[in-house]
Amino acid sequence: MKVITGTHIGKRESNQDVILNGSSSTPKVSIHLLADGMGGYDNGQIAAQISTETIFNSLTKSKQFDIEDLQNAVNEANHEILKFQNKSQSRLGATIGGIILAQDTAKFFWVGDVKIMLYSKNKLKFESRSHNLTNELLNSHLSNEALKSSKYSHVVTRSIQGDIKKSLISYQEIDITKDDVVLICSDGLHNIIDSQTIQHILNNNSFETFNSIIHERLKIEAIDNASLISISVNNIA
Repeated sequence: MKVITGTHIGKRESNQDVILNGSSSTPKVSIHLLADGMGGYDNGQIAAQISTETIFNSLTKSKQFDIEDLQNAVNEANHEILKFQNKSQSRLGATIGGIILAQDTAKFFWVGDVKIMLYSKNKLKFESRSHNLTNELLNSHLSNEALKSSKYSHVVTRSIQGDIKKSLISYQEIDITKDDVVLICSDGLHNIIDSQTIQHILNNNSFETFNSIIHERLKIEAIDNASLISISVNNIA
């Protein structure tokens, strides 16, 4: 397995994205997390840091890594965020995407608009659906062309910000094979480089060159904080 990460500040004054990759205490299980601090709240970077560290520490104790374990880890992060809010008298919030790789299985979970993608045999096999106002309205069948405006996609409807009811995870478990590529990216990236463009770049370049191209583009084009975890599955345990 190869893991390449990168983050760019964009046109912001600070970078509130946080990346964490590590191994579980369970053999041959790796954990990959990307959190995006919410810009409208105070201390977004702190929220992202608390979220990734708390979730990682919780998951290192897990054995099953099932949806219940993952939701419990997010709930713990909510609790830590709430404690910090009460102590500092400030609002904290973050969205997050995570991947658990265990032998020939990938387990994805996300809260908010951090996006997860899986490419297999040169095709997009999975793309997470963001928790934002556009998708909520589409689900309610009340949408029209106006509601599909990009301004609605920036309003997240789930996040880690101290309220467990507002941080229910979405979960997907998928079998993976050799040469699959899994990505986690913050909205600062997927708002300017979509999944089809990513597929085209992947299919025409090596894994390393793909990452170089993406990060060079972000240096020039990124407006918001933009971060990426790229994982190439070059062996199956």
